[in-house]
Amino acid sequence: MKIAITGVTGSIGTQTLDVLRFLKKKNFNFELVGISAGKNKNRLIEIIKEFSPKYASLEFGEIEKFNETQIFIGKDSTIKMLEKADPDFVLVATGGSVGIKHTLKAIEIAKRIGLANKESIVCGGDMLFEYAKKYNTEIIPVDSEHSALFQLEKGDVKPSKIIITASGGALRDWPLNKLNNVTVKDVLNHPVWSMGKRITIDSATMVNKGLEVIEAYYLFNLKKENINVLINRNSHIHAIIGYPDGVMKFHYGIPDMKNPIAYSITYPDRLYEYKYPDLILEPIIFEKIDYNRYPSLKLAFDILGNQKLQIVYNAADEISVQMFLNGEIRYTEIYKSIYQAIEYFDKKRIQINNFDDIISLDNKVKEYLINLYTL
Repeated sequence: MKIAITGVTGSIGTQTLDVLRFLKKKNFNFELVGISAGKNKNRLIEIIKEFSPKYASLEFGEIEKFNETQIFIGKDSTIKMLEKADPDFVLVATGGSVGIKHTLKAIEIAKRIGLANKESIVCGGDMLFEYAKKYNTEIIPVDSEHSALFQLEKGDVKPSKIIITASGGALRDWPLNKLNNVTVKDVLNHPVWSMGKRITIDSATMVNKGLEVIEAYYLFNLKKENINVLINRNSHIHAIIGYPDGVMKFHYGIPDMKNPIAYSITYPDRLYEYKYPDLILEPIIFEKIDYNRYPSLKLAFDILGNQKLQIVYNAADEISVQMFLNGEIRYTEIYKSIYQAIEYFDKKRIQINNFDDIISLDNKVKEYLINLYTL
């Protein structure tokens, strides 16, 4: 199997390399033919030294060759890398809306993609799956919750209900009246998962869970009233599916992203090995969502199925999180920004007819919020 990884120096990309190291010991037949990074040249060089891919890309850099690896540079370098590498499998781990282009190119050239880029489904909706059907490309979700749902659903009748779980994030026990003074350091101190900065902040606001609700809506073709979210603090229950006869199936396991990553690569086989959870020490406890603490999740349910507003929701969060990280807005203003952007663009007559329209709207939303806070 020829494998390519986009966003290889990020959290998901780094863990994918760990999975490949393990699979190599298990004699899994693969070749890492292509990798891409944004600006982490030193880390990219380290990966090239270890795996010797034929092609690599660096969006911000000047190096064009290292050892025998050709390195594309510039804005569309990942696209060029994928075209030249011609992989069988692509792990799309690029963060943000730029990852949509990488997903589309991966669909065009690969037989299967492991999709860790939320924006592709949130913004693309049914259009993305129609595109994959056109090219006969299999999409396997890499999010722990959607991987769990994907695994639970296999070989059985269609579920009538799904429940996605959430840890609650770093601020789950903070008094609501203290959230206005939260620091970046406070939010990035996640109690369970080790993730990138944006997704860790999104976990605290539950925008991340809102995006996952939208993804599940398209992945599993269910009505919004049949999708629910519950808090499971230790994140050992990743997802639940229910059937009309009242039977429910749980996906239980120690929280580690390498499991869903490995499953997307080796499916339908399970070659990755990991420790079992202690069923005695880890009780199964669920909590209802407090929408006063997590209004962004309620907002995601409100716009579910409206592709235009889903694009706005994602873009507004992406730029708002960056502004929070830069110290330009407060934590509580992330939700306010998303809500304000949705209100503004809901009144605009904007049609989404193709993927260029998605990118265009994404840019307009970000420009709107930047101008709003700089005026």
